[in-house]
Amino acid sequence: MFEGKMAVRLSLAATVVVLALLVATPLRVHVFVALLMLYAIGFLVANRGRLVIQRVDIVVMVLLSLYAASHLPVFIMSGMSWRYLSPGLHMVAVIPIYLMLRMAMASSWLGHFRSGLELGALLGAVSGALLAAYQVYLQGAHQADGFMFHINFGYLVASLFFLLVALIPGSQRRGWLLLGAVCALLATILSTSRGALFAIPLVGLFLLVLHWRQLRSRGLALWLVGFVVLWGASYVVMPQVENRIDVTVEEVAKLTQGEYRNNSAGGRVQLWVGALEAFKQSPWVGLTYDEREAVNASIVETSILTPWTASISRGHAHSQYFETLATGGIVGMVALFFYLIFPGYYFLHGYLADRRNGFHFAGLVFSLAFAIFCLSEVALQHEMIGTYYAFMLVVLFVLARQQQQALALAAVGEPAGSREPGWAAAMAKETAK
Repeated sequence: MFEGKMAVRLSLAATVVVLALLVATPLRVHVFVALLMLYAIGFLVANRGRLVIQRVDIVVMVLLSLYAASHLPVFIMSGMSWRYLSPGLHMVAVIPIYLMLRMAMASSWLGHFRSGLELGALLGAVSGALLAAYQVYLQGAHQADGFMFHINFGYLVASLFFLLVALIPGSQRRGWLLLGAVCALLATILSTSRGALFAIPLVGLFLLVLHWRQLRSRGLALWLVGFVVLWGASYVVMPQVENRIDVTVEEVAKLTQGEYRNNSAGGRVQLWVGALEAFKQSPWVGLTYDEREAVNASIVETSILTPWTASISRGHAHSQYFETLATGGIVGMVALFFYLIFPGYYFLHGYLADRRNGFHFAGLVFSLAFAIFCLSEVALQHEMIGTYYAFMLVVLFVLARQQQQALALAAVGEPAGSREPGWAAAMAKETAK
């Protein structure tokens, strides 16, 4: 039961299910990650004699633990309220899965996992688009929210869009992936989540800069024309896009005139000012939610803050960065750098070293998207989203390292499966003893 092939098969199945059901049902997908975690614990216990912790494992486990660890001070300050630790502990729960995958994964599974990622993301995107279209066009809803808050729905379907786009290079099913990307983009638009929508041109600009040498003048021109046509057509054809762009332009104009009342962008600026004030009062570890509410109430009607700011529960800052600054302080921001920014740097470094590694590219696009999502929302504070983020990064990290080793072996003329790291190598070493 607890042998390598079974472990990889269950991990592959969980990956497909998590992506396929991410937004399609009311069932939260971290349930499947939790079930896989329980199996992983059993696997690690059954194979404890073969488990060898490497330095890279220590780094990964520390990164997965930083969210929870950085909130220990406010957890204690609040009288041991578990709501401060819950999101981080959901990321910690992925550690057994990582160790199991690192032990059991072999290069022979890379093709299966690529197919699984493609299938799961495609199913998730298509189901998300159908659900969004049903809610908006048949039920008459103003915005698609799936079975959750519309902003979270938008981030999740947008993450599927980015994953599908990142998997297109090197895929044998490019047409299907393009169809899935279009479906995910439609669902994102119908969610009217500006944080998710604005991530698309930002990530696109980054990828354009990353590949400008390969695109050359003709490719660059085609890319720019396609981008302008896509957004222009969306603005003309889809009222949701027209409304969100018009509202955003209006809100930005008001902000430049010093008007922060009665608009979403102004409300966020007010909450960010409150978060900065909380940081000033406790710069190292931040304040508890109750203390932040008191701070916001004490500075209402000063500077740009309005009574609305004091009504926001927990002083919620609508930005992972400002939220961490207010409840976490410097310690929290250092931790945030490593669990939110550093993964993107790692994948970028790996991709620049060898652009044949498609999993490095997928990890780069996926992690960059989340770093942008978190600018305007506390995305990882949602337990399911935090679990999904950590789980996908772990899967892409293990696959990227396995692909890296396969490419290295191919370069010296060895078959990709001639040297199996992790579980198989440890088992061979144990047998040799």
